[in-house]
Order: sequence, then C-alpha cells, then structure tokens
Amino acid sequence: MHEFSGHHHSIMGTIKDIVDLAKDLESRAKDRKDIDTLRAIVSLTQTVQAHDVEVVERDIRVMQENANLVAKNAELERQLAEAQSEDIRIHRSIEFRRGKRTGGQWMAFCPKCHMPAGSTVKHGALAACTAACGWVSGENANNVGKFIQEL
Repeated sequence: MHEFSGHHHSIMGTIKDIVDLAKDLESRAKDRKDIDTLRAIVSLTQTVQAHDVEVVERDIRVMQENANLVAKNAELERQLAEAQSEDIRIHRSIEFRRGKRTGGQWMAFCPKCHMPAGSTVKHGALAACTAACGWVSGENANNVGKFIQEL
C-alpha cells in the first residue's frame, strides 16, 4: 500500500502518484470492466498532466514577456525624462531654461508659473509673465539678451 506523507505534493508529483496507484490497482484487478475503468483513469490523468505542462510553459512565457515589458517601460521612461530635462537657472529674479523645447537656447521664464517671460502690453518695458499670472520683474525686458550672456 502507498503511504502519503503530510507535506504538500507538487501537482506533477500528485499526478504521478495517481497514475502509479491506478496502475498498481490495474495489475491486481481481475474484472475486465475494472481494468478498462482504471486505464481510463490513467489516460485522463495523463491528459491533465499534459495540460498542466502547457499551463506552466504558458505562465513562464507570460512572465518573460512581462519582465521584457517592464524593462522596456523603464528604458522609455528614462528616455522621456532625459528628453524633457532642462537646465534651469535663476538670474536677476528671472528663471532661465535651456532644453529641447527651447531649441537648446536659454529663454526667460516666469519663476512663479514657469510660462515664458517677456515684454507685455500691460507692463511695457518690464519683463513679465506672458501668461498674466501676475509676476513682474524689476528688470527691463530688453536686457534679457544681456542677462543670458551673463549665465
């Protein structure tokens, strides 16, 4: 008689035990009907085993694909951060930025809302926020070019 220990079996181990028990019983069976039934149990169990192998292989494939996607996503996020990165300096109370979106040139921005800064109708010669957030520099907008040379 087979002894089963209390510890958990893997599914493959359990299936092997079922097949072994059925074959053991089949070897002692006298009735043709019992033998046919036991052979059907063995056959069905082996079908389950084959299916289990397919599922495990599919799971491994899915995990590999997922790992590849995670790595690709991390690389794309790094590339995006790099593409969006800008040099930022505050000079004479004006924020200056240089990066891809400024064509690699230093440009003046509002230090309050980070929109472009320049001369506006409302504030005349003074550098101010072009998005009208309320920020106004004490500096003349015409001097922005000179300030960029000081950076």
